[in-house]
Amino acid sequence: MTRVSRIAALASILIVTLSSPALAASAGQSCKSVGTTSTSLVKGKKTSLVCTKVGKSLKWKAAAAALPAAPVPVAPKITDEVSASDSSLHSISVSGSAKRSYILHVPSTYSSATAVPLMIALHGHSWTAARFRDTSLLDQVADSKNFIIAYPDGEGSMWNAGNCCSTLGTDDVTLISGMIDSISSKYNIDKSRVWVLGHSNGAMMAYRAACEISEKVTAIAVGAGTFAAFSCKPTKAVSVIEVHGTADQTLSIDGTMWGPSPLVSAAKYAGYAGCSAASSSTWTCPNGSQIQVNIENGVGHYSQSWWAEMTNFLFAHPRS
Repeated sequence: MTRVSRIAALASILIVTLSSPALAASAGQSCKSVGTTSTSLVKGKKTSLVCTKVGKSLKWKAAAAALPAAPVPVAPKITDEVSASDSSLHSISVSGSAKRSYILHVPSTYSSATAVPLMIALHGHSWTAARFRDTSLLDQVADSKNFIIAYPDGEGSMWNAGNCCSTLGTDDVTLISGMIDSISSKYNIDKSRVWVLGHSNGAMMAYRAACEISEKVTAIAVGAGTFAAFSCKPTKAVSVIEVHGTADQTLSIDGTMWGPSPLVSAAKYAGYAGCSAASSSTWTCPNGSQIQVNIENGVGHYSQSWWAEMTNFLFAHPRS
């Protein structure tokens, strides 16, 4: 090889070396300029380094690995159709579920300029949404106090509240959650007053909603019900008003195979929600929430007076 050829070869090696990432640096060694990057080769594994100020010196440090991006929550796909013959009748599907029906009552005093409460009202076992609406007269309460109320139909006229009563495995929690989302997208809903009210099996379902979608539901009203949920992990405390009659022959005041007595039911939810007993029948909870149990002597499984009584409690306990 001639002298000229040797010089050319050395020049080529130098160019390749200078254009390649540095492999001579090691973590902890001195470097010259903050932010300069290099690569360390340790046991055949490359590690990215960055020149970092450590005290009064500049040292090579391993570059921090990029954190994986947090998964973006996917909003459920909701299809909410209104009957062509009756604007109060709705058919809703959540994330591809079978269509479920509900009745929506919007008071004539509603104005989109003012946020109003939303109540999901759940009928008891073997009842229907229409029967509960007509029997409870809750529409009249909604009209007098200006809130929107929705009555869904349970699949097979029952609810999957946990230990009772549906054997169909329906996802009623997702139904209620989807209804709240759909109605809130169309009306100005007060997010501090989103309620689930229920009677009997519907009241059990209200407890399950308080356990599983407490980020949306702020308070529940339990009429002649019991805590039947298999598990309970509320992210926020939900206010509870529970009313039960001592003469109830369907769900005994002492508890049944489907769940414990009213006071024990309330205490169970209070424990899950981080509430503290204030008396034998009341608990104070985070977020300004409260739990209250009213035992009514001589009253059976249903009382017409409950719904106005419960609504007054719900209005008085917005979640902060």
